[in-house]
Amino acid sequence: MSGLAIPIDTSGTAGSAVLDGPSPVVAGMAGTWTATFRAGPAGLPAGSALAFVRRWPSDWDVPQCHSPDQPGFTTISISPPCRHRWRTRRSIEWHPFDHVFQIDLLDALPPGAAVAARFGLRAQTFIEEASPLSVRVRAGADATRWTEIAQLTVAVVGAPAHRGLLVAPSDVVAGAPFELSYRLEDAWGNPAAPTAPPVIEGAATVPLPDRPGVMRWTARIDAVGDVRLVARGALGTVSSNPIRVHAAEPERRLHWGDIHAQCVIGCGARTIDAFFRHAREFSQLDFASHQANCFLVSTPEWRETEEVTARHNRPGAFVTLLGLEWSADTAKGGDRNLYFPGDTAPITRCSHEYVDDKSDLASDLPQAEDLHARYRGTRTLIALHVGGRTTDLRRHDPTLERLIEVHSTHATSEWFLFEALERGYRMGVTAGSDGVDGRPGASHPGHQAVRNVRGGLVAAPLKSLTREGLWEALRARNCYATTGERIRLEFTAEGRPMGSEFDAAHPPSLSFAIEATAPLEAIDIFRGTTVIHSVALRPDDAPLSDRVRIAWRGATAPGNFSRARMRWDGSASLSSGRFDDVAAYAFDTPDEGIVATSERRIEWRSMTGGDWDGVMARIEAPDDAILTVQTPQISATVPVGSLATRPTRIHDDVPRRELEIRRLPRDPGPLAWAGAFRDPQGLPGWNAYWVRVRQWDGALAWSSPIFVRLPGTAAP
Repeated sequence: MSGLAIPIDTSGTAGSAVLDGPSPVVAGMAGTWTATFRAGPAGLPAGSALAFVRRWPSDWDVPQCHSPDQPGFTTISISPPCRHRWRTRRSIEWHPFDHVFQIDLLDALPPGAAVAARFGLRAQTFIEEASPLSVRVRAGADATRWTEIAQLTVAVVGAPAHRGLLVAPSDVVAGAPFELSYRLEDAWGNPAAPTAPPVIEGAATVPLPDRPGVMRWTARIDAVGDVRLVARGALGTVSSNPIRVHAAEPERRLHWGDIHAQCVIGCGARTIDAFFRHAREFSQLDFASHQANCFLVSTPEWRETEEVTARHNRPGAFVTLLGLEWSADTAKGGDRNLYFPGDTAPITRCSHEYVDDKSDLASDLPQAEDLHARYRGTRTLIALHVGGRTTDLRRHDPTLERLIEVHSTHATSEWFLFEALERGYRMGVTAGSDGVDGRPGASHPGHQAVRNVRGGLVAAPLKSLTREGLWEALRARNCYATTGERIRLEFTAEGRPMGSEFDAAHPPSLSFAIEATAPLEAIDIFRGTTVIHSVALRPDDAPLSDRVRIAWRGATAPGNFSRARMRWDGSASLSSGRFDDVAAYAFDTPDEGIVATSERRIEWRSMTGGDWDGVMARIEAPDDAILTVQTPQISATVPVGSLATRPTRIHDDVPRRELEIRRLPRDPGPLAWAGAFRDPQGLPGWNAYWVRVRQWDGALAWSSPIFVRLPGTAAP
């Protein structure tokens, strides 16, 4: 869309515009583009204005005309000469075209006069087949009407390969063929140009045709058990996600998806067709849903959403759910993801705020209670999330709202699950991208203009990879969430799966099994918001290495990306001795990370949204050397020798943040763990049991709770 109530002039009456410059351009790379406006036959009176506008998710450099040595430097030339001024602003009224570079013309512009803006910019960090620059004109100082005369586009493609990911199905049958993929990502998470194929170890393989950014093989594993394949190539050695090889077809197979993201239909980027192709072909997802903000979706765009969602649904290969994000302000109930079981559904919005056609205004559902009343009793599923307008959990319908999102590109939002559990809600957990870059399943924050962290995934064990199979699992809350890694997490109570609820005479026996994608650091079992058991993955006297990890996490406030983001730019220094072998830990984007190192000092940039960031280094120093960590959030000074006996942990609750300094174990620990635990007491009434997993690489996974009602009188 071109923005609310912005007429489009294709006749050239108001003027015309062209763009000169490189296309395609590599994501994140600098270039120079000249946008030239030529006045129409009537010219423009004094006081007119031109606007060059980009969409909401854009992280192109912001144009500026005053500092040639700074990013975004732009020059303006007008022929014949005309007095003018420039400014940048955010445009709420044109949403999703938000980023405005405006030239105000102080003199009249005669017919045919040219205004050229030469932009020196870094391109956006995410791929897009046609990244738009909207050119708009307002004729006259007293005019309120703007006209769009063109959308000038640039193709943005991936950069050279930065890393490879080996992706396999989580469940296969011994001796049966399956598809194995090696995903090539640039530093921003985009599909990257191919490299020489890696050598695959652990399976028999036959090459398949490549897809953009993906090398593929038909693979086969003959031995039964839990397996991790290995790829060795130019990008290093990587292991696949855990693969369970069964002797016969299992009752359920574990599948992966992103059910919360959007494209150009809404406030995002790329077409909905490219959106689903990216999910299936690059992200290697098994299922996905498109979730556009309802107040941005026109009726024709909803028809397109229905048609494309249905066309990409391929039972047994890739499942799509028709969906929409009801996006009322938090004061009216807050964001909610709606999922429909069929190919079509009536569109019901919270408002028509950015929809020009008001003919169906009477169908709006402005309050959460209106939404609940409309869909109660129907086959509609609703998930709650921390988004632009975080869900108000006080307004809840348990018959519809079965899922809650704990991680997205906004933030890691475990607090949201805690609040729901404190209110006694019985909900399963999901994670997704909530991405606006058209890259479901592989959304990265780029320059962190509108997001903080990398997107997550939701996993579900399905009887069949069909809409009905997926619907059954999500409705039953038989699913779990990760920060994007394909961690295998199994959790039962008295043999019942995640999402179950049942009555019991005694506290239940809980069983869990984890197959991780990196060594395991911590496994915690919760009853509600209380940790009732932590697994000791190694003895307290396990040998420690000479490497130290300095890690931090926090969020400025509960809420979306702008509320959650917390700046940790800082340093670590030694009073004597030296740092060696310095490495980054869990950063989300090239804009973060280590910026300088010396023998006694490390400096970094970091922004968190509830997630972990950090640095690791070998320390060669006497025990009485002092390690000083300085950040805007928490600072600490510790003797190096003290780290041999215990980690240093400092945490605050308001805002919630934590700094941890610890010697790393010599043995990083197991990749798999299984165990059982019985709650020694339980509480009268409903008890929500769930598991959280943390890996040494900072990745997290959360099981959906199992709800067990124990006898007695529950506390009021």
